[in-house]
Amino acid sequence: MENIDQEVKELVAKIIKRRPDEININANIFREYRVDSLLGVEILAGLDKKYNIDIPENKLKEVKTTADLIRITSELLSKKKR
Repeated sequence: MENIDQEVKELVAKIIKRRPDEININANIFREYRVDSLLGVEILAGLDKKYNIDIPENKLKEVKTTADLIRITSELLSKKKR
C-alpha cells in the first residue's frame, strides 16, 4: 500500500508542477495547491492510465486531498483483483 501512496503523491506532484516532498497528503488540494476542476480531471486520467482502472469523473466530488485519491485508487485496485 505504501507504494501506491508514493506513486499517487508523485503523480499529483507532477501534474501540479510541485516536488513530491511538497505534497501534504492531508492538505486540501483545491485550496492549498490551487487545483481546479481541469487539473482534477487530469489527475484522475493519470491514475486511470497508470493503474489501468476507470475512475468516473463524478468521483472528483469525493476528492479533497491526495489521501482521498489514494483511498479511491486503492479501493478500485482491490475490486479489480477480485
